[in-house]
Amino acid sequence: MYSLREIQETVQQTAEAIAEALQIEVEIADENLVRVAGTGRYKEGCSQKLEGFVYSHVVKTGQSVVIDQPGCHQLCRPCSLWGMCSETAEVVVPIRLEDKTLGVIGLIGFDVAQARRVLERKDSLLRFLEKMADLISGKIDQHWQDKKREALSRKLVTVLNLLHDGILVVNEHKLIIHHNQIGAQLADITAGQQVELPQIMDDKKLWKAIEKGEVFSGQVRSRRGAVQWYCDALPIITGQVVEGAVIVLKDVHQIKRLVQDTTVSDIATEFSQLIGNCGRIRELKELASRVAASSSTLLIQGESGTGKELLARAIHQSSKRKNNAFIAINCGAIPESLLESELFGYEEGSFTGARRGGKLGKFELAHNGTVFLDEIGDMPLHLQVKLLRVLQEKRVEKIGSARSTPIDVRVITATHRDLEKMVASGEFREDLYYRLNVIPLSIPPLRERKEDIPLLTQHYLDYYSGVLGKHVAGMTPDAAAILSRYSWPGNVRELANVIEYAVTMTTGEYISSEVLPKRIKTEQKIEVASGSLNLKVLEREAITKALEEAVAQGNKDNAAKILGISRATLYRKIKEYRIAERKFFS
Repeated sequence: MYSLREIQETVQQTAEAIAEALQIEVEIADENLVRVAGTGRYKEGCSQKLEGFVYSHVVKTGQSVVIDQPGCHQLCRPCSLWGMCSETAEVVVPIRLEDKTLGVIGLIGFDVAQARRVLERKDSLLRFLEKMADLISGKIDQHWQDKKREALSRKLVTVLNLLHDGILVVNEHKLIIHHNQIGAQLADITAGQQVELPQIMDDKKLWKAIEKGEVFSGQVRSRRGAVQWYCDALPIITGQVVEGAVIVLKDVHQIKRLVQDTTVSDIATEFSQLIGNCGRIRELKELASRVAASSSTLLIQGESGTGKELLARAIHQSSKRKNNAFIAINCGAIPESLLESELFGYEEGSFTGARRGGKLGKFELAHNGTVFLDEIGDMPLHLQVKLLRVLQEKRVEKIGSARSTPIDVRVITATHRDLEKMVASGEFREDLYYRLNVIPLSIPPLRERKEDIPLLTQHYLDYYSGVLGKHVAGMTPDAAAILSRYSWPGNVRELANVIEYAVTMTTGEYISSEVLPKRIKTEQKIEVASGSLNLKVLEREAITKALEEAVAQGNKDNAAKILGISRATLYRKIKEYRIAERKFFS
């Protein structure tokens, strides 16, 4: 590992300094007894292999040796010049590092005067030579530490240059002292250029946090104008003193592209995946495929579980926007206090709890793509005003911002509620309703297209058989009849859940009526005075039965799963139909 030859120039300088100070010749050899440095007659023989019996002894033992009669000393006996040595005195000390002898320093006299000086001062000479040996070992250790640091630095630079983020290191005077390749590109720094942080960005908020020893995260604007970055900055603190910062820059447009790539990869829905052959479904798919190519706002109406989002995704996938983001928001599942910030984003400090640097809203993230607003009927009135402005002006304004950002987004909305009645009662804005209802699409509930139940059943049988690793060929006639008679308040989603349950529970090749959930086998038909079915009565009855079954199973949250609807929808229905919650949630 360590080698004196790696610092041969330093070793030679040390040998010459010793010889100059003591007026005695010096020879330095490594652990293999190869001369590395020398003075006088030894200077020209560097890299020469020495016979060196005394040196060999010192390398092996790690102990210093003083010889007053070279050629007659016991250690010199194997030498060919035994009894005829031209040397008059010799002092040899080991060069050691980490308990290993790296070589030796030899101090050699060739006349009586030199021999007398060596012997008279041998103790002080030993201490002096040991200090010189420590100096050399320190130099070789420093050399290796430098090599390790250089290797580590090269590795770190390689890693930093592999990152997709820009890295800037600034000192306490805001001078950029290091950067990776992406950092140089983002900040427009050329090689060797001295650049201060304020020259490339508006750093006031960032540096205020750094001076306090705090981490900064947020958006910063480039001095070049429209360029905007998302920035993380970490102070470099030694003791109690801030000595600079490490700054990570992300291009906001790159973040948007990443969101786009993530959301687009999740979209694989085509109209062929909308299963059904009844007349209303065929008409729906034909109409949806025609309007997909436009950018008109669409309103999809249908009960929970009918596949409104599936239809919206298929429309997006068939449009010119298919290579851009599709972002879905359920307006009924997000608390009213958070919905505005989710849709439109916010600036830093715009409200208590707003994170540093602000946040991009879903409309900005969906630029050039599609935003799907499910359960639009649950959107609060004050947000309806803001949504209307976005649709009309094609610009979005963050909470707490005085600026608006242009966007190109197609909006598809969906609801299970009767928006016309909500408009009449003042629960929904009339102007927004007409702005959303440019092209209405209506998905029929499953009970109104029962001829599709066998097709849907076989689709989900094949799917869940593959997922669960079972071979289920089909349904027995009595089981299929039960599925056809059931009213399906949870629609296609409920049917899918029932088939998953049945495939899980069955032990045979065909699903029999015995493995079907109890609720669909015991449903009672409720007749009204007119002789037709009352949907609200049926829905209330289905929710009540699902709650009873979920409580019997010991998990009340299963009611939503049984019905094939979300928990938010379940609780809203319970409130709407004034179902006695205490009976089930005590």
